[in-house]
Amino acid sequence: MRLAPLGLSLGLNLLLALGCAQHNKQSVTLYEAGDYAGAARAAEAGLATHPKDSGLWQMRIRAALALGDAPGVARAYESYRAHYGGDDETLLRDLAIATLGQALASPSAKLKLTAIEAVASAELHALADQVAERMGDENDQVAASAAIAILRGYPQAPQVADDMLRSEDPEARRIALDGIARKIGAIAIAEIRKAAEDPEPRVRRAALRWLGQLKDRPSQELLERALRHADEGVRAAAATALARLGAGDLAAFAKQALADRALAVRLAGVELLRAAKQTAELTALAEDPEPLVALEAAIATNEPALRARALERAAASDKWTTRAAAANTAARAVDRTAAAALAKRLAGDPELAVRLAAARTLASTGDRAAAIEIFAAALGTDAALSAAADLARFGDARGEQALDAAIRSTASGADQRAAAVAAHVTARRVTPGLVAALADGSGVVRVEAAAALVAIAR
Repeated sequence: MRLAPLGLSLGLNLLLALGCAQHNKQSVTLYEAGDYAGAARAAEAGLATHPKDSGLWQMRIRAALALGDAPGVARAYESYRAHYGGDDETLLRDLAIATLGQALASPSAKLKLTAIEAVASAELHALADQVAERMGDENDQVAASAAIAILRGYPQAPQVADDMLRSEDPEARRIALDGIARKIGAIAIAEIRKAAEDPEPRVRRAALRWLGQLKDRPSQELLERALRHADEGVRAAAATALARLGAGDLAAFAKQALADRALAVRLAGVELLRAAKQTAELTALAEDPEPLVALEAAIATNEPALRARALERAAASDKWTTRAAAANTAARAVDRTAAAALAKRLAGDPELAVRLAAARTLASTGDRAAAIEIFAAALGTDAALSAAADLARFGDARGEQALDAAIRSTASGADQRAAAVAAHVTARRVTPGLVAALADGSGVVRVEAAAALVAIAR
């Protein structure tokens, strides 16, 4: 999906916005006339004599972006940042908003959904009216997302959101339900209860979760019935909701959940035992054959010896996923010193995912240098993006360089470049490559990049 270049939509007050010296006047004039190549040349010529003029730099970046010249955007922004020693958040936000505005007007539902989410998350009031127009979209997911995004600001939004609760599209129903519950809460409890009986499991799961968070006691019987649902996610959501509700025979609910074949439901059963204050049962469960159930039960007992033993069992599992979970859970299970010691041991695990989990625990327990070494060693692996994001988050230049290279790579597909955009959000870092992604050949990558820029600046 190709969006039109960023053109006149950025030009209205450009001359006033880009510096009082007006060295950029010719470039602005050409830009507003649609001559983006001429605007780029004029900006380049101006920079030859006024290399510190921020308005000229901004015009150089805008012109390259309007031309769809991603490498040119990257070069210009890299030079601009080098001159000024940091990011221009106002410029980045302006460019991102323009890209999101184009996405809202595109025929692609995926682009519209991404843009609406970004507008809502970053509270971009400049695009609120364009989001409101999408409430009439032919795609129910888009209409539901738009209505939820502006639920409290536009009088027709609540009605559209309510209509979407009865959409034929189950994902639209889930979007509407989740948004209504999040923004209105107990006022919408009747609709949430109704959604807990929805034929689509993902809608049920969302409704059950909210019934628990809102502590809706009249829903207890409904939640009990859901413990017997065919979908394990529904059963797990019901068990967790009952634990939050804290009503009824919690011990009996826990017994039912712990007898379930699904790990997620069994883990929710631990929550039920904790809510029922069944200390003896939790202590016994700390020896369960399933290491993760045992570990969560041990954590719930607050007994250091039990916690340490269960953590060691999980760390010694022959399943790498369990060892990674042990690394991730160590700081919750034992004291800082013991967690660091376990993480240091798991940092030598043969499975990369375990080593990375251990590195994150090492960083959180104070050994940042050891963590950085592990992340750096992973840069040449399949987990390179994740490792680069962690490195960049810790201020290591190698991480930023890897993220920048990943997003600029001509050998990568659109999905890979979109993943590199997402890694920037995890790292909370802007690179020239991320700015250049606003001119990417894929509309999805461009809109994801715009969403990332407003998220990072938030």
